[in-house]
Formats: sequence, structure tokens, C-alpha cells
Amino acid sequence: MIQKFVLMLLTAVAVAGCATNPATGKQNVVLSSMKSERESARRAYEEIIKFYGAYEDQAVQDYINEIGQRVARQSDLPDEEWKFVVLDDESVNAFTTGGGYVYLHRGLLTHLNSEAEIASVIGHEIAHVTLRHPARRQSRGMLASILSVGAAIATGSQAVAQMANIGAAAWVQGYGRESEAEADRYGLKYAAKAGYQPEAMARTFEMFKAQERFERDRAREEGREPQIYHGVFSSHPAPDSRAFEAAKGAAAFQGGTPEGGWVENHDRYLRMLDGMPYGSSRAQGIVRENRFYHAGMGITLAFPRGWTVENMRDRLLAYTVNKDSVMQLTSEVRPENKAPREFLLEKLKGASLAGGEAISSNGMDGYTLLARTGSPLDNGQGPVRWTVIYRDKSAFVFGGASKSANQGRPEADGLFVSVAQTLRSLKPSEFPLAEPYRLKIRAADGPQSIDQYASDVPVEKYKKEELQLINGVYPDSNLKPGQLFKTVE
Repeated sequence: MIQKFVLMLLTAVAVAGCATNPATGKQNVVLSSMKSERESARRAYEEIIKFYGAYEDQAVQDYINEIGQRVARQSDLPDEEWKFVVLDDESVNAFTTGGGYVYLHRGLLTHLNSEAEIASVIGHEIAHVTLRHPARRQSRGMLASILSVGAAIATGSQAVAQMANIGAAAWVQGYGRESEAEADRYGLKYAAKAGYQPEAMARTFEMFKAQERFERDRAREEGREPQIYHGVFSSHPAPDSRAFEAAKGAAAFQGGTPEGGWVENHDRYLRMLDGMPYGSSRAQGIVRENRFYHAGMGITLAFPRGWTVENMRDRLLAYTVNKDSVMQLTSEVRPENKAPREFLLEKLKGASLAGGEAISSNGMDGYTLLARTGSPLDNGQGPVRWTVIYRDKSAFVFGGASKSANQGRPEADGLFVSVAQTLRSLKPSEFPLAEPYRLKIRAADGPQSIDQYASDVPVEKYKKEELQLINGVYPDSNLKPGQLFKTVE
């Protein structure tokens, strides 16, 4: 569906020639007129919301929209119909599709610590629109690439992103260093004109810098290559460079302090976050160690211990430490009057298939077979194990592949089938496990460290570091008396 929609966008965009950039006043060669850009962005909105889902807290949506509209009124397109949306996704990310649409991931909100910091991010995305960066982009694989970012960042493996069938990588490359720096400058100007503390943009980049430092330290300890911010978004300026440029811009505003002072709103912002899910939300399901729980679907299943399990919006991705075996799980509406065998044969129509057999999982009917080709781990040459399990009105589809094969089967073939057969209904006692961890806002009683609250952070390792990162105090965790800070419960 997403790929079909992107193709529709490609064929629908009209070449508009030169257009005046509303921010710079210069003539730019763009791929679309403002009118067609708005229409494309409107249609993209429908697909993005369908994929991610909007965060279901209207008070938070209204709060972010309030900030966004305040900054947008100071932009070079103050009369544009701006729309600011918080997506229900744990990634630390924000983006725009142009046409006045700006998206912030819930995970970004949990990692920032003031209203002014959010305003700086929003200003940056508004600047992309006013500078016509989306329209000037030559690649139009926009939506497919937005959806691939999560898989590419989470795994560091393009093969896993291919397994998720969300390939194109244009968005991973961003807009390029020059355009990103240009958006920094204009975004900082818009946010400052709206009264927000200019230094907040530097603090935002310091957050990315701290995440980069932590990732480097962790990768060194785990004996692997780091997966860092400007390593994935390789055309973006490095956080050090962006923080420096933002700080210079902030200094330029010091002579023009608004009446009443610059707006920061640290405490107001943190109180807004109180109770926000940390990590996956209830709608996405919850991964605890190697087991997945979903209250809405009423299911649970287990992956092998030691595997990484990534809970994406529309699927689960699981893979070994060396990424030599990978699985994905998706769910579809169960077709009427079609047995599991017929469902899977139709889904894989045109593929070379072998070894089909009926299976069951905890009283649920299913079917499993091999596709002789299609593995994302060896350019499509290796086999893939496909399994479907029927439960109520849902069809749960498992795909598994390994780098190596044995007699035409993936190396981990038996394991793939056994994982599918762990699917079962939730027990009444397990429903609390399907509820997300949430942020809890506390006030420091005196000079203290947040380390004592780290035990509840929902990661197996680096609990203290995760808590430091979301509070902007990594690697130092000292708090001032009375300071509000985030914990996880």
C-alpha cells in the first residue's frame, strides 16, 4: 500500500519550473508548485497517520500545536495552513513532507526538556518548508524512505529494512549539509522571533551529541561499530558542528531580549510529559526481554533469548546478534472462506515454493512452507520460511531467513517454525505486562543523583545511562534542589 501510494505521488507531481523561495526570495528549480505540494502533503498525511498512528492524548497534541503555530506565525509563510502532529512512535525524530505538515515522534518529546527545545525543532522543520527543501528534493521516494528509517537505524542493516519491504533510502540521507544548516539558521530565527530562548537549539543538538557519545561508548564495550546520528544521516552536519553554529546564532540575539525575557518553560513542558509512554505504546504492543505482549489483540509470543526484538509500527523485527538470521511478524485481516494454506499460496503467488504442511499453535490452525528465493540476507538468492497462524479474525504472518542455507532450507529453519508456534492467547495475569512503561515527573528533594531511579528503566543494560539521556544530564546525573526530572515506572 505504501509503495503504491509513493508511486502515485511520483506520477502525480507536476514539474513547475522556477519558483520564488518565500524565505530567501531567490528563484529555485522545484519539482512542484506550492498547490501541488500541499495536496501531496495532505495525501501523505493520511498514509503517515495510518502507518504510525497519532499519539492519543489530545492535550499533548494541542500543546504542541500551540507551540508550532506560535513559531509559524513568525516564519516567512505565516498565512500557510500549518499542521503539527505528534506520532505515536518511540523514535527520536521529526520531519516534514512540505505543504505545512510537520511531524514529531513521541520519542523525541521524551528526550527533550523544555518548550523552547521543542520550539527549536519545530522551527527547523518549518524552515525546511519555507525554504522549499521538500519541493527541491530530486528523489521522490519520500514515504517509503520515512518508513525505512526505523529499520535502518535500529539494526544498522539495510537487509533487515529490505525484509520489512520498506526499502528506499533517500530520506535516510536527509536534505544535505547545506540545506540542514540553512534550516538551522532560519529555524533559530523563527523560534527566537516567537520569544523562545535561542540557546535551546544548542541544547537540542547537545542531546544528539550525548546520544552519540553514549552509542560510541556502548559500541566499544560491545565490540561493534557505533550506530550514530550523523553516521546514519551522513549528509547532516555532525552534532558538534550544529551545536556550534546554533550557539553563534543564539549570541546574535542577546541584544534583543524580549520584554519579560526569553521563554524556556522547562517545568511546564515536563509536567505535560507526565504519564507519557516510554518506549512502545499499548497500541503497538510491548516487548519485555524476548517476549511480545499485545493487549488489544490478546496475544503473546516468544523469540529466542539473545535476539534483538524491534517493535515497529506495523511489524516485529527480530534478529541475531550477528544479524545472520532475521524474522518478521505482520498481521492481516483473516480472509473469509480461505484456509491458511490457500491464504499463504495466494500471498506468495509467483514464487517457487516447496515443503508445505499444515501446523497448529495452541489450538490455532496454520500453514508453513518454503520460498526457494527471496532472502534479504543474500540479495534474494536464499530461501525464506513463511508461516501463517489464524487467530479469530487475524492472520499472523511470519517470515524468516538466514545468511546460510542447508539443503535448501534457512540455517535457522526449525527455529523459525518453533517461534511461530509460541503464539498464544494472553492469560488474565499477563494483561498488565501488555501495559507500557510511563514517564513519571518528580522533584529533587535536594542535591541528588537520578541514578537511584534507574532500576525501572525498561532496558536490560545501561539503565542509568538511559535515564541520564532523557534528562539531558549524561554522563553527569547531578540535580539541583527542587528541579523537576523524569523517571520511568
